[in-house]
Amino acid sequence: MAYILVFIYLYLVFGVYYYAKKRPAYCHLKHSISELGENGSDFERAVGYLVFLPAGIGCLLLAGLTYSDMTAAAILVGALGFGYSLSAFFPCDPGTPMLGSWKNSIHNVVGGVAYISMIYQLRELGDQHAGWYIEVAFISLSIFLLNFIIGWPKQLIGLTQRVAETMVFVSVFLLLVENRSLV
Repeated sequence: MAYILVFIYLYLVFGVYYYAKKRPAYCHLKHSISELGENGSDFERAVGYLVFLPAGIGCLLLAGLTYSDMTAAAILVGALGFGYSLSAFFPCDPGTPMLGSWKNSIHNVVGGVAYISMIYQLRELGDQHAGWYIEVAFISLSIFLLNFIIGWPKQLIGLTQRVAETMVFVSVFLLLVENRSLV
């Protein structure tokens, strides 16, 4: 199961990289992942349906397959899947503002629920699990969420999001590897 997660992560990374190359003004450090498929862009549907939706469904399927053996990992990857799947149908507005169109509002609520669910689960894991990666994921996800909500420094939102989500993927991977029956 852990290797399925690696495949999903690499699929997402290459999809983001591919569509970022098609948008010359896009900057991985500054722009959120969602901005690749923002409302009204030339790549709104392609990014939503060919990158976000498959990655989200893959994460949700993995969550279902691992729930009975590794609930903590399943909740983390399920929250990622929830966020990516629904982002395909509710793209953000340009610049991912806190307030905007109804689609942007749903996008932000879905993202908020996904990220807060992951933070909660990481905190619970941190209380019972000594893995360094749990703490790093918790801290990086908290920093990203604070950076996004405050909007400062705006130039680092993309970077903080990528570090945070990568650390969540790493945490799920290591949790699955620790439970050797899921490798």
